[in-house]
Amino acid sequence: MCETERTKEQKENPAHGSAFRWRLPLAFASAALALGCAAGCGSGHSPAPAVTPIQSSAAIWFHPKPAGGTEGGSTDFLLLFQANAPWPRAMAKTQVIGLYAGWIADASDQDLQSVVEFLNAHNMGIEIEAPAMQALATCGSGVEGYVPYGQSVETFTLAYLQRLQSLGAQVPYIKVDEPYFFGNNVLSDPNSCLFSVEQVATEVGQYVQIVKTVYPNAQVGDVEPIIASAYLPDVATAMAQWHATYQTVTGAPFPFFIADTDFSNPAWPTIVKGIETATKQSGMQFGIIYIGDMQDVSDSEWTGTALSRFQTYQGQNGGQPDYVLFQSWEPEPQYCLPETDPTTFTGLLDAYIEATS
Repeated sequence: MCETERTKEQKENPAHGSAFRWRLPLAFASAALALGCAAGCGSGHSPAPAVTPIQSSAAIWFHPKPAGGTEGGSTDFLLLFQANAPWPRAMAKTQVIGLYAGWIADASDQDLQSVVEFLNAHNMGIEIEAPAMQALATCGSGVEGYVPYGQSVETFTLAYLQRLQSLGAQVPYIKVDEPYFFGNNVLSDPNSCLFSVEQVATEVGQYVQIVKTVYPNAQVGDVEPIIASAYLPDVATAMAQWHATYQTVTGAPFPFFIADTDFSNPAWPTIVKGIETATKQSGMQFGIIYIGDMQDVSDSEWTGTALSRFQTYQGQNGGQPDYVLFQSWEPEPQYCLPETDPTTFTGLLDAYIEATS
């Protein structure tokens, strides 16, 4: 299984209690950052790493994991949305902030309102990663990409979207969470329903129609793991066939596709570059997730890993994504702030901005 898939189902699946324990009360978070900064924020103010200049016009998406439970994440997530938060450079270049559907569903009214008001004031939209498939009595519950049996996709989806709508949130993008892989692929999860590709497309199409009743202008795109060994005859062909089937079944293509890359494969830059080319030729926009590794044990190690990947893909291999998504569903990084510390998540954004300026 792709290293990027180890515990990702924890991030938004309403079947998992952990998805509802990510919220850190704002007052507590403020105190935590104040105490942390007294001893040096982030993982320590290490010298900023040298970055190779990159030609890029990609839009920047930023999707941290809020801390909660025993699964790590960024303890200062909510501090990103306070007045005078210490990430002005990255903030000015970030088009959207990513939120997990489960976090939206569980966040307090106060926390969610604070986030929405900040984003609206800074002209940033929201990108949601969400499940789009319905689990059955015999399969799917607890599997990434499914709403569990006993709770409907429609009810869950309308609940979090209507919360956002009531607060005046702007939601330009939603990405359905790996439905092809977790809905159809035999290597994805032993509890997968193993729907036909046509059934997966139908379920996703129905989800899109639910979204459009609340946010008619939202672009609902796809994200899938790019695991060379998991698809026949090869991953690029499988992705192209899946996207063609979706267009045939629903009558419209996905507007964009995001690659969740298996970085453990040494051939990943070549594989992803081929998928980027095919995606754009089919009329979709293309994005890539930049992330560290689950085994990284510090913010410095995690952000360094992610930095090396955008330098490899865009700097050395000529990748030209339309979107770059800096996302985490892993224990690291623990700190988003401040951006002046190169080991924090916003410090990583600054490194990308520096490389592409």
